[in-house]
Amino acid sequence: MSAIGKKLHHFVSRFYLRAWAEREKVYCLQDGQIQHRNIRNVCAENYFYRLQELSPEDVEFVREAIINDSPERLKAYHEQLVRAFTLPYLTKRKLEASGAATSEAMTEIDRMIIELNENFHTNIEEDFLPYLVAMRSGSLEFLEDPKKAAGFYKGLAIQYVRTNHIKQARLVMDPERLKWYLRIANPLAHIVATNVGFSLYADRERNTLMLLDNATNVPFITADQPVINIASGPKDKTPPMKFELYYPLSPRKAVLLLEPSSEFLPRNSSVSETFVHLYNLRIAAHSYRQIFSTSPQVLESIRDELTAYMSCFPEGHAG
Repeated sequence: MSAIGKKLHHFVSRFYLRAWAEREKVYCLQDGQIQHRNIRNVCAENYFYRLQELSPEDVEFVREAIINDSPERLKAYHEQLVRAFTLPYLTKRKLEASGAATSEAMTEIDRMIIELNENFHTNIEEDFLPYLVAMRSGSLEFLEDPKKAAGFYKGLAIQYVRTNHIKQARLVMDPERLKWYLRIANPLAHIVATNVGFSLYADRERNTLMLLDNATNVPFITADQPVINIASGPKDKTPPMKFELYYPLSPRKAVLLLEPSSEFLPRNSSVSETFVHLYNLRIAAHSYRQIFSTSPQVLESIRDELTAYMSCFPEGHAG
């Protein structure tokens, strides 16, 4: 493939991370080391969203395993997405077979293969940004508008799925099966996230969405998996029985999405230092590779305690 297109793909937006950054730099814990890094160079991998070529069998698996069991009103959207993600390679193979593959045409197709999904995620992030700004200011008024509420829950689900599904696949799959899974991961992530967002929207009157205020001396941290299911353990390899989300919005704000009568419902929105520390450990335990804070001392504390914390939760235990 030609070396074109945007090579470094971000899976957490820089706008989100700026709440923890000063002059575009954030303290990052990775592989036991704490560094002061530019937010341009974290939460990113080369060609993370690059489209893989799907075989007819791959497409049929996605259709039978996920699309057919999706809500009826979403099925056409899912089929359209799969077509969009398979079209660049289909076009490329047709041009090659016909002998009409000009360098200009192939370069443009290669660009689509590299950038199409990354641009798709960028658009989702931009749509989600006003809701993030509103929550940081302490407002959930956007939920009163059904269209905005639907967009919010879809964006939240995308944030949950983006790296989590890759992490979970690497926990349970052997190398050959993982290679196959990564081939279908791009469309699968969008389909699953859309279904999850639709379910959250449908249950919005039943569930509790609660903004948290942190006035303690310990800031909320975040990670490259910024939305986590607190009803699922960090080592769990099976689908969770409950879906209750925690999402740090800034060092001083966070949001909980909880089921009725949840054990995780705090007494009030103003949280204690003990609460902050526990949820910081939860974020760290569920991270993909990187953990972020405004304070290197907080990251040192997380690093020193994380191994012991993880040992308390065997597989299948909520974290």
